[in-house]
Amino acid sequence: MDEDGRLRVLAVSRWIGELPEEDQRRLASAASVRRYRRGQFVFYQGDPGDSLLVVVEGSLKALSTSPQGEELLLAVIEKGETVGELAIADGGERSATIVALTDAVVLRIPREAVLATAEHSPALLGVLLTSLATTVRRLTGDAADLVFLDIPRRVAKLLLSLPRADGTDVVRTQMTQTELAERVGASRQSLNAALQTFQRRGWITVGAHEVRLLDPSSLRRFVG
Repeated sequence: MDEDGRLRVLAVSRWIGELPEEDQRRLASAASVRRYRRGQFVFYQGDPGDSLLVVVEGSLKALSTSPQGEELLLAVIEKGETVGELAIADGGERSATIVALTDAVVLRIPREAVLATAEHSPALLGVLLTSLATTVRRLTGDAADLVFLDIPRRVAKLLLSLPRADGTDVVRTQMTQTELAERVGASRQSLNAALQTFQRRGWITVGAHEVRLLDPSSLRRFVG
């Protein structure tokens, strides 16, 4: 991918696309393309925080791992989204492990290039702060859900939040049922029990890698 191609990717990414074209060009000139297979590790929790990543194709997942090897799925990073803003802000270690959820292509922008651009760009500083604030709000909400919502309500809220096919109520995801269960802090058996309950109530139908929301309003009322 040449520099113009990298620029086109950044122009439609979640927050870099809001920057002036001059800033986008500076970042595009410093970016490099990385390709990962499904299941391949992009970086590990504790690695040096030396870059910002922009997803070009596919999707990634962010995991937090305990010393005992237990995993908590923190987020799924989709096409056009970024990961690594915290490392840009403080230069510290990676706070999570990133794994390719599907075959994926990403742009890697070195931290030094982002900081050099930010020295001349109030707009870049603004979108970095907005992105960090969005992440903190999401993690705060997820933590509250783990405490205040039972597993079926967490599953219902997840279904309502996942992307839907254009113009439909079909939720499609590349995540396995185990990964969906990790997303809500539950076992696969508990996830399946919740899905089957919703299906018996006529709220959803479950297929291979997709869920059709037949009655989203009832799901929303159930979540409360």
